Amino acid sequence: MVSVSRRNLLRLARWAPLAALGWGLPSCGGAPESGTPRLTFWTMQLKPQFTDYFTRVLGEFERLYPPVKVEWVDVPWAEMERKILAAIATDGAPDVVNLNPQFAAKLAERGALLNLAERVPPGDQKTYFPQMWQANQLDGVTFGLPWYVAVDVMFCNRALLRQANLSRPPATYDQNLLRAGLALRERTGKFLFMLTMDGGQVLESLVQMGMELVDAQGRAAFNSPAGQQGFALWVELFQKGLVPREVLTEGHRRALERYQAGELALLLTGPQFAQTIRDNAPQIAKHTFIAPQLVGTRGQASAAVMNVAVPARSPQADLAVTFSLFLTNAANQLAFCQTGNLLPSTVATSRDPFFTAPTAAGTLMEQARLASAAQLPRSAVLVPPITNLDALRQILYEELQLAMLGQKSASEALSTAATRWNDRA
Repeated sequence: MVSVSRRNLLRLARWAPLAALGWGLPSCGGAPESGTPRLTFWTMQLKPQFTDYFTRVLGEFERLYPPVKVEWVDVPWAEMERKILAAIATDGAPDVVNLNPQFAAKLAERGALLNLAERVPPGDQKTYFPQMWQANQLDGVTFGLPWYVAVDVMFCNRALLRQANLSRPPATYDQNLLRAGLALRERTGKFLFMLTMDGGQVLESLVQMGMELVDAQGRAAFNSPAGQQGFALWVELFQKGLVPREVLTEGHRRALERYQAGELALLLTGPQFAQTIRDNAPQIAKHTFIAPQLVGTRGQASAAVMNVAVPARSPQADLAVTFSLFLTNAANQLAFCQTGNLLPSTVATSRDPFFTAPTAAGTLMEQARLASAAQLPRSAVLVPPITNLDALRQILYEELQLAMLGQKSASEALSTAATRWNDRA
């Protein structure tokens, strides 16, 4: 059994004057003795790739709002949760911090983050994709501004699909997926794909198939016809040998290795792995084309989003909100995404030719980026902030694994998961 770990802009911006946001430079709290207002901004493991980007963007903000100075602190990914909790507990939190929605929601539950819905004008709120804005909400509190987004695509091995007489890859989680997997297994001995349980991929697939996780009271909503159908599909995929047994124990790295070795017909992952596949497995890359990720009947693609949040005790909260809007505006998101092969959370940025117009080169990396961006309007964070999400995910995975191993029926496993969750809650 596995234990669950967390997983893996328009050309010109509008600048609201500080006075309109009620922030006065001379009376700003938290300024050093020199009287120079200073903002502290924490990010998660963005050095050194984004050093030049932040040097430019932070310098531009300082020029727009003199005499403000921004101190950028980059924190290793694995250390962020511990450091921000300690900083908030000792009143040493940054003014603006880069988090993921799941952890930010935990801080919001404690009242540790500002409710940005009360501070960001409606017009600015509408610049973001609505589903990305909603991903930063919990119990009516908007605890962060959406920043950069990741939407998986499907790398497809054309040679394996042809050997299985499949003219195109399956597009949805349904019986067509099973039929494609059976044809591939019978004719090539290879596996269809390998989603993993070291993060949210399998859980997201269940949500795509229509499973609701919890109701308004936080009780199990997943023991439903859609939930049973999703559990049953995964049991059948596993027991018929259409996915490797390693789905129970291994993570994304193993799925990537298997695809590069020609053992998987499909790989669901981020577009940034196009470069990895090209470098590590050029022959596989030659036979690879890009398709949208698998979806359910609703046609909704899964996205992950990072945000920027403002700790509630920031002595210069209005300036921190101004900076957060500046950082996530359309122009700055475009430059950021171009630096890191990411997607934006702003609608205007997604319409830039960088995300919509193929070039003559047509590289695998470009194909992946365009296919990923094309899914943005129908993408969402499928597993929204939920209290005790890690425990919920672990319960569902443990019971699903027992069903996949034949120790329980799918319906029995789902019913037991619901009982375990409700008893815990």
